[in-house]
Amino acid sequence: MLKLYHGANSVCSIKVRIVLEEKNMAWESHHIDLPKGEQFSEEFIALNPRSFVPVLIHDGFILRESSVICEYIDQLSDVNPLMPTSAEEQAKTRVWGVQCLEYHDSVNTLTFASYQRSMLLAKPKDELEKRWKSMPDQIRAKKVQDLVENGASSGYVPVAMQRMSRLAREINDELEHSDWLMGDSYSMADALVTAYFFRTECVGLAGLWESHYPRTTNWYNRIKERRSFDASIAPWLNEEEMAKIHAAGQETFLADDRFADYL
Repeated sequence: MLKLYHGANSVCSIKVRIVLEEKNMAWESHHIDLPKGEQFSEEFIALNPRSFVPVLIHDGFILRESSVICEYIDQLSDVNPLMPTSAEEQAKTRVWGVQCLEYHDSVNTLTFASYQRSMLLAKPKDELEKRWKSMPDQIRAKKVQDLVENGASSGYVPVAMQRMSRLAREINDELEHSDWLMGDSYSMADALVTAYFFRTECVGLAGLWESHYPRTTNWYNRIKERRSFDASIAPWLNEEEMAKIHAAGQETFLADDRFADYL
């Protein structure tokens, strides 16, 4: 049995859950409550010293990087193979996976500048200081602290907005001659980047593609019609929570003239 340690609204966890659903594979859920800081607990740090989700355990084998987890899961079953067969397309797929590191950094920025910011600012100052100090990656801690303190005024935010706009443009260009990123069939490449669009949409920034890139907009709408999309998200997020996330994002970004050209 596959054991997945994951967070409800973690983009990397959603990415892996999408692949599990596409592959129709059984898995055992171990939910890590990220807002409560369970990823910084001694128990979880022992499992992953870098304190991030998801973590996959399969017959004692521990795997910690989401894009690699996705490819590993695909290799475990012949049902609905997601990786292309040609070496060239496999390489192109892995490039999308590597670029996910940049997308993750960007949506992480947009998240902590908006709804996570409002949640964290409600906590006592000493609790926040303890949280920053408990993070194993202190570079990451300094960035998150800056985003919580400064919100949309943080220097990290314009960079993240530009990166996600570029992603929407690159996918739009890629889809000029095909329905999906690797041709006429949905594949691993589509699965790997979906969660980053979902999070961007969650914080009210779907205009990054809806206002500029029709092929990307159509592609993402078709993604959302797939059974795997709803199955990987709906059980973990409720409508009330999603409404709060969306409202916080709109309040943070849509009224800011600095981002008008993107939206």
